[in-house]
Amino acid sequence: MAKFTVTMQHDEDTLVALSHMQYDLFCARNRVARSFLSLILVLTGVLYSGWWSLLVIGYGCYLVTTTYAASNRTAHKLAEQIKGAGLPFPCSVYRFEKNAMHVVSQPEGEELEPLPYAAVRKLGEDRQAYYLFRDQYGGYMIPKSQLAEREEEFRAFVEARTGQAFQRGFSSPLGRLLVALRARRARRR
Repeated sequence: MAKFTVTMQHDEDTLVALSHMQYDLFCARNRVARSFLSLILVLTGVLYSGWWSLLVIGYGCYLVTTTYAASNRTAHKLAEQIKGAGLPFPCSVYRFEKNAMHVVSQPEGEELEPLPYAAVRKLGEDRQAYYLFRDQYGGYMIPKSQLAEREEEFRAFVEARTGQAFQRGFSSPLGRLLVALRARRARRR
């Protein structure tokens, strides 16, 4: 019997959000290095004068503002392929049962291979949705609006089953500390 049942209808915006979360969770080193490099470039440009300092500041700002450029390109390309083929955007029903998440493709009703909670590699969260990634190439988006008043119960259920805590996209060191503490608490349950 399913503890939670959620329907996810994708559109171009949800594909972009899924792609951003995938980048945040699996490319953290790249993001930190990019941020650190841009900070050094901007500070260098501010501290020294000359025509080249504007160029250095500009490149530092470019690095910050194009963080999601690759993930945006991928998501928009996928959306254009779907539209170009005249196909509807993917729709799935997720059933969260005791040991695994079951995915049923709509409208065909074809059940895909279940995702055991032990196989979930990363959990993510933003304002609109929760994300479960089976690996760095594929994940599932669960809209919070589908959970309504059971959102906290869902969070606790998934964190307990996976032994992980939901991570917000890219966060500050304090945010990462809070996530680590929550993950530790979830493993103890």
